[in-house]
Amino acid sequence: MILDTSILIEILGNNVALQDKLERLNQQVSTTAVTKYELLRGQRHESAIEMLANMEIYEFDGKTAERCAKIFRDLKGRGKLINELDILIASIAIAHDELLVTRDNDFKSVDHLKLLVL
Repeated sequence: MILDTSILIEILGNNVALQDKLERLNQQVSTTAVTKYELLRGQRHESAIEMLANMEIYEFDGKTAERCAKIFRDLKGRGKLINELDILIASIAIAHDELLVTRDNDFKSVDHLKLLVL
């Protein structure tokens, strides 16, 4: 499962209840290079470096770029455009057939995305 930026920020903030929920899902934890970027530009970047060191990081590549452009066109055509970084994250999750875990309801607009909003 891929953890979105919103989830990892709460983990960095020691949200124990959220951590317990994630542990009960009993799945391998990963994230994306986009989320890594978002975390490392923040004030808790040193804590983020430690946390990310133990996680698989999915990259944005050519396959993902094609999926991302398709998602963008689809959302724009339906008038439901979301933050572009979220589109990048969603495309990575879809490309790797992973569940995306987030706090952000905007992801619900993305077709074919395995999603868990906590």
